[in-house]
Parts: sequence; structure tokens; C-alpha cells
Amino acid sequence: MPYSYHYFKDNFKSHLQKNFASNIKILDVGPGSGSYFDLLCKDFTNIDAVEAFEPYIDQFNLRDKYKNVYVQDILEFNYNDYKYMIFGDVIEHLSIEDAYNLLYDITSKGIYCMVAVPYLLEQDAVGGNVYEIHKQPDLTIMNFRDRFPMMETFRYNGQYGMYFNYQYL
Repeated sequence: MPYSYHYFKDNFKSHLQKNFASNIKILDVGPGSGSYFDLLCKDFTNIDAVEAFEPYIDQFNLRDKYKNVYVQDILEFNYNDYKYMIFGDVIEHLSIEDAYNLLYDITSKGIYCMVAVPYLLEQDAVGGNVYEIHKQPDLTIMNFRDRFPMMETFRYNGQYGMYFNYQYL
């Protein structure tokens, strides 16, 4: 779905405000309705988006929000120029192998990232969007860190978790 839980978003915003410059180059991966832009736009001035499902771009006026919007699958996108990447409700849409390789590559390049995921949530294609299928519907508090050991827990509850690929600054 192009929407996400609101859990921990204010905590995330406070963390970014405290630890990163307002002009840091941010990539919002799979922005859906643009909720992370809405959350951060008053404090951060350099936010781009990459969205695999082109109809969401017009449906949610993403070009009016983000500095640049790219239509591409993140697995094929060149993100090397970004300093921070946001994966809000994205990783569960990738296979374990693709997600691991992506997060490993980002981390090895010194790019900061945040990953937020729902736990134990099955989902099929939505509105013809096959990118909405959850390829990891079995994610839990327990197995997320086993699958993605480069990630550190930031916040979690029984439904949702938020993780960073770095120690708290």
C-alpha cells in the first residue's frame, strides 16, 4: 500500500534533526504517498525519491514534493551520490537475498539508511501494482536482525520496527 504506519516517525525526525545537516542529500525509496517527505520537508531541503510504480507519481503529486523523482526499481538505481536513504515499508517487498545485497552495498559504501518494516504482514499486488507484493511476509522482531545483521534496532513494537545501518550518533 502506498501508506505506512505512523509508528516512530516523530522519533526518526528528531534523530535526523539532531544528527544530520539540513542539506544532506536524502533518497526516499518507494515513497508511496510521500509521507516521509511530508514529515521532513520543513527541516531537510534536499530530498529525492525513486518510485518503481509510475502511477503513484501522479496519484500522490510526488513531483510537486520532491526535488527529483525517478521512476525505477531501487535494485537498478544508482544511489551512490546519496548520503542517507529512507526505506519506509520497502524491504518487505524485496526477496531476502535482494534486500540483504542492497543493504550490504549501501552500508559498505558508507551511505546511512533507515529501514522501517511491518511484522507478519502478507500482501498481494494492490491496484495492479506487483511491487506491493510482500516477499517477506514473515518478518518479525526476532528474524529481522538475523537476516540483516548490518542493521541496528532503533524502535519497535509488536507490529512494526525501525532500524539504522549505523550506531546511534
